[in-house]
Amino acid sequence: MDTKSLVKLAKSLSDPTRLRLLQEIAKGDITVCADLFQHVPISQPSMSQHLKALSEAGLIESHKEGRNMCMSINAEKLKELEDFLQLLKPAAVKA
Repeated sequence: MDTKSLVKLAKSLSDPTRLRLLQEIAKGDITVCADLFQHVPISQPSMSQHLKALSEAGLIESHKEGRNMCMSINAEKLKELEDFLQLLKPAAVKA
């Protein structure tokens, strides 16, 4: 993972609302944007801004189904982050 991508990803994870949105999306039972309002009560413009930041960081993927925007966690990006974090562990912990 390059430094620029890592910085973007870290910035997107630094917001408590975005973390909450990721938690809800990761559950898998809520994939429609409109349903997220029940679990993360914020304004529509704020929701759009937060989801855009998560999408631009590569943490979520979205597609349109009719009038609904459906989201899911980008497993590949999470794996990249996990691999990077593993590199930060001391050698004694890795074994």
